[in-house]
Amino acid sequence: MNTIELTQHHQISLLRVNRPQARNALNWAAQVAFATAVDRVATDPNCRALIITGSGRQAFVAGGDLKELSRHPEAAAGERLNRVMSRALYQLTQLPIPTIAAVNGDAFGGGCEILTACDLRIARADVRFCFAQAKNGLTTGWGGTGRLVALLGLSRALDLLLTARLFDAAEAHRLGLVHRLVDAEANVVTAAQAWATELLALPQTALAALKQLAYQATQLPPDQLRELEKVLFLDLWQSPDHREALAAFNEKRPAQFNAGEDQ
Repeated sequence: MNTIELTQHHQISLLRVNRPQARNALNWAAQVAFATAVDRVATDPNCRALIITGSGRQAFVAGGDLKELSRHPEAAAGERLNRVMSRALYQLTQLPIPTIAAVNGDAFGGGCEILTACDLRIARADVRFCFAQAKNGLTTGWGGTGRLVALLGLSRALDLLLTARLFDAAEAHRLGLVHRLVDAEANVVTAAQAWATELLALPQTALAALKQLAYQATQLPPDQLRELEKVLFLDLWQSPDHREALAAFNEKRPAQFNAGEDQ
């Protein structure tokens, strides 16, 4: 059985963590396979969106596999865990395509860190969340604290990190950690695929530029951010998709974007 499954349909890739017997916790092999799958997506010109989910209905991802990690208290094990997954999640934020977390079950610890590395998040209404790292005597190790502060602000991030409390999908939605909720009985992956299909109709180059600009907004000083925005804006001004948008407006018809892309 593959611990990580990567499939593609209509230019939408689906990365599924497939360890339901362990609540989709990531052991060493699954961590490497997860990182390899992200690498494959990064080099796939046919992929226009990525959905990340877990197997079954119990768990999205329960973080690292504590049963396996408990046998490796040495510093080298912690370094490996940090290096492999922090790099993979950083790469998610750098992909020039939208990424969607389809939260099919509870997300704990590192599973919540994976959520923060996805651009968009949709969850079943009955799932639960917990930044549980403090209960294990640890900080986040996969870049989650910085991303959580950027997403929710310092005060709300501190509440979730320092208390390590459980919170439900409704609160996650109110906080902005989750963008959309679906009914408890719904198939959240199907809903995520429908959302991704909506995104495929928009100009791919504009989405890539907006994603780059949004992530850089949390990193760059204001003057450098304005310069980056100017460069990206002017580059897109002459693009076929922008010309198509103007033509469609003038001709009072729906725009047809990504004409140069394989459909």
